[in-house]
Amino acid sequence: MSVTAPTPAAPVSAQKGNYVKKPSQEEKDQTLKEIEANMEKIRPRLNAVREAIASVTGKSESDPRTALRKRLGELRDQQAENKKGKQVKIDQLTALNNSLKKKIADLKAIQDKLPFKTQDAVEAQINKLEKQLESGSLKLVEEKRILTEISSLKKAKKSVDAAQAQQVAIDADKAAIAALKETIDDQPAKALSTEYNQIQAQLDEITKSKDEIWKKRNDLFDERTRLQKELDTEYQRKKTVNDDYFNALREYNKHQQELQVRKREEYQAKKQQELEEKRLAVAKEERELAEIPAFTNEIVTCDSVYKYLLQFSTDEKRIADAAVVVPVDAPAANVRQVDTTANVPSGGPKEKKVEGNSFKLPLAVLEQLLELKVVVPTSPADLEKTLDALVEKRDNFKANQEKATAENKRKAEERIAKLTISESGEVTEAAPEKPAEVEATA
Repeated sequence: MSVTAPTPAAPVSAQKGNYVKKPSQEEKDQTLKEIEANMEKIRPRLNAVREAIASVTGKSESDPRTALRKRLGELRDQQAENKKGKQVKIDQLTALNNSLKKKIADLKAIQDKLPFKTQDAVEAQINKLEKQLESGSLKLVEEKRILTEISSLKKAKKSVDAAQAQQVAIDADKAAIAALKETIDDQPAKALSTEYNQIQAQLDEITKSKDEIWKKRNDLFDERTRLQKELDTEYQRKKTVNDDYFNALREYNKHQQELQVRKREEYQAKKQQELEEKRLAVAKEERELAEIPAFTNEIVTCDSVYKYLLQFSTDEKRIADAAVVVPVDAPAANVRQVDTTANVPSGGPKEKKVEGNSFKLPLAVLEQLLELKVVVPTSPADLEKTLDALVEKRDNFKANQEKATAENKRKAEERIAKLTISESGEVTEAAPEKPAEVEATA
């Protein structure tokens, strides 16, 4: 598939646009310094008026109401904090209880499905079953059942880990609930309320005794208002200077960001071209893999198992024919050869291990026979049928090899047509189709 590379963006240097000057922080700081100097002249006068108002209205350090009102403020803050803290704790307790119930239910659902509760128990059962397999005393049906059970137990390990982790989380929630319950107590709140009422009663009594008419307060209040307006004007000037500076700074930063965007566009165009080249490389690899003849692994496996089982055969003609067969060269492939070292007697055909009407095969041979869908021989009488089935299966594979290889090439072209470039910038390949197969029955 031919692909036209995108046209790269123009260089940033060629897209200057309008120049935006960066605002001067030094000029801003100098103006703010002048404003602050004016404010420092107003504040002492304003404070003096406030102190005069306090003295006229009877507010002084000797006034007993000052300390009482301060204490009332502290009590109000403590009451508000206690109320807020208590509600937070109640909400936390409710959330923890709900979480605990859900975790217990989830743990029970997991445990109900598990035959064992711990990893050690699962490992012990797996070891026990594997020893039974290694003993070599089981029938083929029992070996299959044990292999299936071992596979299920290995999958159950993850569920056991999840159950143990869930139990740890449950214990942590229980401890947190117990600790939180101990912190919820209404006694401190009652004590604060009692003290608050007592102080408020004292203030009310003192206020009743104060009936002096304050004098000169109107002029002082007017002066305080005038000075406060002057101070507010300077505050507004300060705010305006800051706002103007930061607005100009945002414009400058926006201009800089636009320059960065143009740079990123150039980078993305280059990256898109590189990704397209990568996609073409993946397509090339798909085609090379499709060129490998189909059923290479299966044919080699048939030959390998056949040669191994042949040592148990008594058919002299079959043995002689196998001795003169020239092995067929096959492309390099990831073919699992029969393991003739595990559970297999050492030596040549003279050391065949046949016990009565049955003989034992290595686990690797059993697995390969099952993968090939060839009946596993359970006695010497079944051996010749199995050997014939392997030959038929291999010939069937070879007969269909050319057709299946062509089908693999066709599917490879379909996958290549679906290759895309993901948002993350990676080449995404369509879900691979199942390789062409042929059913070969013994």
